[in-house]
Amino acid sequence: MRYRILFIIVASLLFLFGSVWTAAQSVEVSDATCSPALDMIWTTASNACVGKPAGFVCNGGSAPLVEPAGPVSSALSAVGALVEVAAVDSIQTQAMTIENNNGGVAWVRLPALSVLLVGNVAVRDVSPPDFAAWQSMIVQTGAEAPICGIAPRNVFVAQTPVDQTINFVVNGASIVMNGTLLVQTSDSQTLFISLSGQARILARGLEQALLTGEAISIPYNPGDFISPAGPPTPPQPFDVTMAQNLPVALLDRPLLLPQPGYVSTAGQVNMRADPSTEAALVAQVPAGQVMSVLGRNTAGDWYHVQLNTGETGWMYAQLLRQNLGVIQAVYDATPVPPQRYGAIGQIATVIAPTGLNLRQAPDVSFGLVTTITVGTQVNLLARSPYSPWVKVEAGGIIGWAALITLETQSVIEALPIDYDVPPPPEPTRVPGSFGNAFPDPNRDGN
Repeated sequence: MRYRILFIIVASLLFLFGSVWTAAQSVEVSDATCSPALDMIWTTASNACVGKPAGFVCNGGSAPLVEPAGPVSSALSAVGALVEVAAVDSIQTQAMTIENNNGGVAWVRLPALSVLLVGNVAVRDVSPPDFAAWQSMIVQTGAEAPICGIAPRNVFVAQTPVDQTINFVVNGASIVMNGTLLVQTSDSQTLFISLSGQARILARGLEQALLTGEAISIPYNPGDFISPAGPPTPPQPFDVTMAQNLPVALLDRPLLLPQPGYVSTAGQVNMRADPSTEAALVAQVPAGQVMSVLGRNTAGDWYHVQLNTGETGWMYAQLLRQNLGVIQAVYDATPVPPQRYGAIGQIATVIAPTGLNLRQAPDVSFGLVTTITVGTQVNLLARSPYSPWVKVEAGGIIGWAALITLETQSVIEALPIDYDVPPPPEPTRVPGSFGNAFPDPNRDGN
């Protein structure tokens, strides 16, 4: 145990000195120069690691520093390399640079938790021997500033599957979480920011609930993240600069970043598709519901909100209790979720064993265009406004496919909607329904 503690302290000092040296070497880079480099880094990482299985570490960028050294370290040096999580004791990804479009991006995917490392981040597995690997971690993020105005900070982001709660430990703090949690460290503090869902964080005998859009911090002795030096602070609306420019499309579940704080319903409130009382009603939300805020309209009288279920819509601001920071996301048209980087956001593969029946419009009742064999790759063009169908192209032929017949890493909700299609036909009416009467068998047809 003493050896492990000494090793972690030495590694922390090396990590800190490396961060300071990197910061000293950095120079101001214009956004115009930075943009293509970052796009290349994110696209390369996305193509290499998005959709890979749980139970593996996947390297999506520059060769990370990995322990144990030797075969395991060498195996993770290549982009797209996969190594079982149980074989990896620690991983440190590299800071972003524009030279050769390099930067550290890696995933540590556990059975019920996916961790994304962006930039200079060091993570070590310190799980007790009788626990599964990576249930307890020491996390440190580099201190250097982003390389340009459109680059993210160094971050550790943990995310659970939908509607699944998991327990794990970061820097000696016990976490119960269902959602997405961002972690950053300084010399003597760990910052936790909830980007979706809810979490509870326990340290030094005090537990704090953390809602989407909130942040708490926990103090530590300088450079020592083995155990907290004090309890967590009360939650506050988070500083949006901490998550600014985060490549959310790299997450296993891409999301729209929340604004600081939250709102809640005092009574039943209508949630609508657009910021207008004339817009379609999405849901009637009962009293007592706590929701994150994704943005507001230009006039500031409507909030774009998200329920814990992930459902989004617009609510009239005056009907909500508000615990908000400054809302920076302002728009009048409802935004779509972020799409994947690169080609994987635009392609799908046919998985129907008997082939895909491509149709003239999004319903089985429309005419057959052609049948595409299983395993064929198609290009995604649009989605239906009525049903889970997508417009695709294969070999120059365009038609509509039921989403269930395809496998894709694309975010379907981010595809454009094609409103220029006929609606599904009305179902055939059964005699006697919809106000029609069954004929009386005791009367003739006159």
